[in-house]
Amino acid sequence: MHVEFEIHGRFDVPEGTEQIDGSANLFRLPSGQVVSVHPVIEMATSLDSDDHRDLTTDEAAAIGVHLDLYDRESTVQDAD
Repeated sequence: MHVEFEIHGRFDVPEGTEQIDGSANLFRLPSGQVVSVHPVIEMATSLDSDDHRDLTTDEAAAIGVHLDLYDRESTVQDAD
């Protein structure tokens, strides 16, 4: 069984940010730091609980959840 999903969005970065060659999701900020675009699996103990958190890959795998990213594309664009 699986959940099919599609995510589209954006996040703002400083002017001068560059995409790292050969990567669909890594960007170098003008400071030299690197940011990335990654969907995550979040979990909570119940629908109305306030204990939600991102699972690590190992934690997700331990409960039978595997994130398969088969199509990613990101680009740096000038501000609107």
